[in-house]
Amino acid sequence: MSIWKELYDIFDKERSRWQQSTAGKQAISFELKANLGFLADALSSGLPQQAIIQGLECTLFEAKIKEGLALTSLNRRKVTLKFIGEFAEFAKYVGKENAELVENAYSKIKSLQKLASAKPQNNYDLKIKSLFRFLVFIVAHLEERPLTRQSAKG
Repeated sequence: MSIWKELYDIFDKERSRWQQSTAGKQAISFELKANLGFLADALSSGLPQQAIIQGLECTLFEAKIKEGLALTSLNRRKVTLKFIGEFAEFAKYVGKENAELVENAYSKIKSLQKLASAKPQNNYDLKIKSLFRFLVFIVAHLEERPLTRQSAKG
């Protein structure tokens, strides 16, 4: 076998691995954005809490984790004080990487779903709104759009 063929095979294998990793990252980002959009629409239309909670998705995340996608591959950007701006509620996440934030988001979703399943009569309004704010924060961080009062208004 020629050295060119061996080099091409190595390149092709690495390109394939990179494409799969990129697709996995995009899938997780898409699912987070879809959950955020769903929550925004559900909250503005007054959808019942149980319907909101049941409508949240984790299937792409779970599939990508089973496939072996390392969340650290999302990127290693850390939350900074400059990024959170005047939103003090996110100060506890300063220094955290996207991988930890994404894992935290899905953990919050799964926890909320389990709680609502175990005690459907409880009021989950505050938890749903908190999840909404956290997803806004995460999506903004993944897209490198710092939080500002101006962006919240317009």
